[in-house]
Amino acid sequence: MNEAEDRLRRRYAEICKAGNLEQYAEELRRLAESIGGEEYFRAKARFFKTLSDPTRLKIIKIIAQREMCVCEIMAALNLTQPNASHHLNMLEREGIAKKRREGKWILYSLSSPKILHLMDAFV
Repeated sequence: MNEAEDRLRRRYAEICKAGNLEQYAEELRRLAESIGGEEYFRAKARFFKTLSDPTRLKIIKIIAQREMCVCEIMAALNLTQPNASHHLNMLEREGIAKKRREGKWILYSLSSPKILHLMDAFV
């Protein structure tokens, strides 16, 4: 047994009541697997990354007030058309914003008011 393993076993004996180190390690692996798979956490990370941009947060707040087309969002937030479209596409891809077509216009709105509650809980 090397020094690191010996230290781990001593530390384990001080804090763990599971019985043996191998059993405890297996319990921890099962716990880690039960909280979600890799794709689950990648999706959550993408969602929160989408919320990490101040411009997207402003867009969320403004489309929560009413439906708006890209040109209205551009005017309200002083954005270029490509920039506004990029941010709206990211919000739509993550299910935060939704769009609907009315003639030649595409109108954006918030997909759920829950996102505002999430934002307000942390800001």
